[in-house]
Amino acid sequence: MRPSLLASLLLASALHAFSTTNLQYLYGRFEGPTFMDTAQGTKHTLTAEHYRTFGYGDVFAFVDYAYTPNGLRFSGKKNDLYGEFSPRISLSKIADIPTSSGVFKEWYAAYQHNRADGYRADLYGMGCDLNVPGFDVFSVNAYRKARSQMNDTYQLSANYSVTLSEKWLFEGYFDWTGADFLTHNQLLFNLSPFLGIREGKLGIGTEWHYYRENGSDTDNSVFQAMVKYSW
Repeated sequence: MRPSLLASLLLASALHAFSTTNLQYLYGRFEGPTFMDTAQGTKHTLTAEHYRTFGYGDVFAFVDYAYTPNGLRFSGKKNDLYGEFSPRISLSKIADIPTSSGVFKEWYAAYQHNRADGYRADLYGMGCDLNVPGFDVFSVNAYRKARSQMNDTYQLSANYSVTLSEKWLFEGYFDWTGADFLTHNQLLFNLSPFLGIREGKLGIGTEWHYYRENGSDTDNSVFQAMVKYSW
């Protein structure tokens, strides 16, 4: 789908059923062999995320700003900026098909744009929301991925969320392509009731970062300390 057509659909929709935004700070030691790792020492990451539903689908976007005092392993850069924009158009709603109570809840035409310094990727495919017992959210998207660097490939992505209790939340995602596998999983404790925060939610916990290059022994596993404020 062309971005101009997508923008028109977004602007034409007056139904904003749900939206959420969060800011995150993460701190960890990324001393490994992958392009995400540092030459030596720690990495500080600030992340802004936004998710919104509208009359004919949903859209998710995030931006990561990473600061590495000793520079990234391969580029040597101390500052790195990366973002993704991921809209989906509900085929179920366009065709006026009732959402299912079975495993497959809703089907989408999915697009994603990835951008970093000197790199871009455009992904086109299909997605669906699943009814998975125990999960608040479980969504899967399958894409054809056209990249400005390296050959085109395919990508399977999933995001999921589980409310473990009033105090604990688990959520994460994975991206599996023909070249690599990346997953981030967060376990957060809700501090808001203890601090008297009534607007929004403040969580503290950890994020597990795991990255592996397919067909090789190149991987890295890092647990990061994190703080997350959502509203």
